[in-house]
Amino acid sequence: MRGMPVTRARHQEAIPVDPREWRPQVPLATRRAPTIQDPIIEPLWSGTRVIVHFQAAPPSADEEPEASAEPAPPRMLLVIDVDGRDLSDAEPVVASELGRSILALDAVIDGILSSQATRGGEGASIITQPRVSRGSIFMPRDAGIEVERKDHGPVGTTAFVALDLLQVDGQPLFDLPLLERKRLLDSLVVERERVRVTPFTRPPLDPWVASWKGAGFRGAMMKAANGRYAPGGYADDWTPITRLHQRR
Repeated sequence: MRGMPVTRARHQEAIPVDPREWRPQVPLATRRAPTIQDPIIEPLWSGTRVIVHFQAAPPSADEEPEASAEPAPPRMLLVIDVDGRDLSDAEPVVASELGRSILALDAVIDGILSSQATRGGEGASIITQPRVSRGSIFMPRDAGIEVERKDHGPVGTTAFVALDLLQVDGQPLFDLPLLERKRLLDSLVVERERVRVTPFTRPPLDPWVASWKGAGFRGAMMKAANGRYAPGGYADDWTPITRLHQRR
């Protein structure tokens, strides 16, 4: 799976042509937090940053697909970490669910392998509650997080949490605003037990602090809604919030 050549990027000379050489973008380290215009805020997930590379299996020429049938195993699915290692064999259940969750011919998705999405407390699982239309790029995926009690299954199993969409059907999306990329991501990924899409909100964060802290999040990440993406680069319009405080 090869994308179109891309030569422009912030804080680096060029973006590799082969998507398998892309690495996650990270915040630019500065002593003073940047002023971010029109920010969105998402939980600060802990875990292993990865980029997922997906390519769907070709349709069978002999059989008509059934609407209720599970999709065929993908032609290619790689889960590549920041050091270039493929972790798909290390997390076979996550890889299997990813192969059935991505609604595209091919896609490249920035995300994180984390136990937080399934941890939510002893015998619990974090679930998101979207209440807005997925068709609007001006409204966020609801930042509400609930903790659902469960009396079965392992606690804190690893899941993939999708953060950003970098390419779909061979087309790089780096120059699309972050909010538009998130809208596309939300329509592309079907959430499952081990595959999630991060919630996010606009300021103020106060209405969600209690639920985020209750779900185990110690911080948040603020990003410019209009921001672009540079694989392997440093974002000067991202900043971590290392402690969650609720105003009184």
